[in-house]
Amino acid sequence: MTSFVERAIERAGLGGVLPARKRGEPDDLDRVRALLTPTVDLLIVGALADAIRAEECGGLVRVHPTAAPDVQWFEREGRSELDLLRAIAVARITSARGAKIGIDWGTQGLEVPQVALGFGVTDLTGPITLKSGDLIDADDLKKVKGKGMVAKTALKRLEIAALIQNAGRSCQFTDETAPMPVVPRKIEESAHA
Repeated sequence: MTSFVERAIERAGLGGVLPARKRGEPDDLDRVRALLTPTVDLLIVGALADAIRAEECGGLVRVHPTAAPDVQWFEREGRSELDLLRAIAVARITSARGAKIGIDWGTQGLEVPQVALGFGVTDLTGPITLKSGDLIDADDLKKVKGKGMVAKTALKRLEIAALIQNAGRSCQFTDETAPMPVVPRKIEESAHA
């Protein structure tokens, strides 16, 4: 966390939250909840939530084929995207140490969950679908230059893994045994990004 972000969190009155959690002495939750009003800048709340996530849960994002019972799942439920991000961040800040917090991309597409990775999310779930929302059949193939015919589900999984890796995190599909390694971008690619 940069000193600029640390100062912003301090000015919002939330500076003691992360150090207290590190010591295993959660700050007074009633006081913290009172500070987490909609008047506090969402980016400050998100930065604190993500710092807590990084400290307590690390950089692994688990991707589930179906919602796992050990995760607190968030859906939009009529809220705006910003209200959803705030709810996720507040849950991260006020939850038990190391809690799993997730979002379902099936209800709002991949864009909001991608942003939610910076607000304390540790887990994602949702159906493997086409952009139209139609489920991808396990037998659907697509011709890929240099690779031949490739399963569309495999391509979608690679897209999800890339989304997570672009957020600086590593991806583990829970129906596989090991996390996908973070593949560093080539210097030429990052210069043109």
